[in-house]
Amino acid sequence: MTDDLFLARHEITLMGLRLRELRDWVCHDLDDTISRQVAFGDKQDGKRTETPVVFNENAAEVATVLHGTLRAWVEHTCTHSACRWPGEQRSAQYAGWLDRHLMDLAKTEEAPTAVDELTDAWKQAKRAIDRPQDLEFAGPCQSTTDGIECAGVYCRKDADTKDCQTCGATIDIPALRATMEAVMRDRLYTKQELRTALVIYLKQPVPRSTIDGWIARGRLAAHAGKYRLDEALALAAARHTVRTA
Repeated sequence: MTDDLFLARHEITLMGLRLRELRDWVCHDLDDTISRQVAFGDKQDGKRTETPVVFNENAAEVATVLHGTLRAWVEHTCTHSACRWPGEQRSAQYAGWLDRHLMDLAKTEEAPTAVDELTDAWKQAKRAIDRPQDLEFAGPCQSTTDGIECAGVYCRKDADTKDCQTCGATIDIPALRATMEAVMRDRLYTKQELRTALVIYLKQPVPRSTIDGWIARGRLAAHAGKYRLDEALALAAARHTVRTA
């Protein structure tokens, strides 16, 4: 911090980076998050229909706070400097204006408060536009209560535990996955079931043509008309090794 500035240089630099993020993409993505349309809906009369996505109330509230915060600090800077009021603007434009006039803002006693409020608004905006991580199937229901069960345990990839809101059980996710994988390996599957099991186990798509090829070439043996997952996994691992070698 210098004698005429109420922010340290590193604070000014960091605030500038965040304002440019707001200007360049965050505000745009936040607007898209509030209400967007999916370009590929159902077909009607040979044409794709556009299906509106549900209005995102949280994103709208965050956008309102962001706009108000940016506008307030633009007005504050103009009031305490020779900068001219730019007029009513969108959030991205206010962010760009503040980035260009950060030194003027830093010369006001309220600059540390501005950094706190702008940083909080920036964090909330990025949090609102982040897509939640997809949930994946970890295993069957773990409820021990008669008459209460759920459709299965779904969680994020990096989860260690999960409290199921349906059956009330607290799940040890790594242990559940290990148990499920051991059970899956010991079962016999039809060709379609085998493909589904491979996708669940490998966490990636497995083409039907790949399984058909293994069977046609005699690499995947049939056991009473069904197939073993462990044998298919060995073939998938060998295929991956060849492709990455």
